Amino acid sequence: MKASKKRHISSKLKKNRVLLKSRRLARHIPKTKRFSRHSLDKMLDRYKMVYLKPVNGLKGRGIMRAKKTGGKYQLRKGTSSSVFKDVRSLYQSVRKKIRKKPYLIQKGIRTLRYHGRSFDFRIMVQKNERRKWEVSGIVGRVAPPKRIVTNRSQGGKCKPAGLLLRPNMKHSQIKPYLKSLFRLSRRIGRQFEKAYPIVNKLGVDIAVRDDLKPWILEVNTRPAVTPFVKLGNKRMYRRIVHLLRWNKKRSS
Repeated sequence: MKASKKRHISSKLKKNRVLLKSRRLARHIPKTKRFSRHSLDKMLDRYKMVYLKPVNGLKGRGIMRAKKTGGKYQLRKGTSSSVFKDVRSLYQSVRKKIRKKPYLIQKGIRTLRYHGRSFDFRIMVQKNERRKWEVSGIVGRVAPPKRIVTNRSQGGKCKPAGLLLRPNMKHSQIKPYLKSLFRLSRRIGRQFEKAYPIVNKLGVDIAVRDDLKPWILEVNTRPAVTPFVKLGNKRMYRRIVHLLRWNKKRSS
């Protein structure tokens, strides 16, 4: 794997390829393809639900969800929904919306829910004073009513991770489960570092399927601190900011 001096990587496909080089991480990455008529048809036929995302998108903007139910196709963006009689009509509608912007298509994950709403986790991993990857924060992000994205900029709410897991597992299982997510996130940091050695912070987005298997939705090289401010956990926030400052000073 050829190392790069880049610190910020915008392409979701490039970041995906880095993680897929690890056999252990590959098991947690939803099937992802560059968007095309062929990939839309094949992936809907196989998975029945897919997400369409801008390759270089930010803050959940432009994300759509497509479903195949019987002989019908549904496209959802924001709070609006459209139904199409065939995949050709669906594809043409998506093309009108995205124009020439590069998009990817990703296998849909049927995630755990909190009060009927889907949620995922943003896990902050940073290089610490010993130059090891450390989980410095975790926040749950709950999608607004009738929306498909959990991003705070799209109306998502920040909640403690343990709170969101409570309806889905025994109390005694929550702490060990979160530790397993932390191990996965540190592994992502170590794998990412092989391709991008100077990266010192990552925001890892993980969704949990209804059978409790974690899936890596995305890795962000410019993770925002705002969700952790909204969470209100001052100890967590202070640790994140301390490591941001420490790494900035070290790299200057």
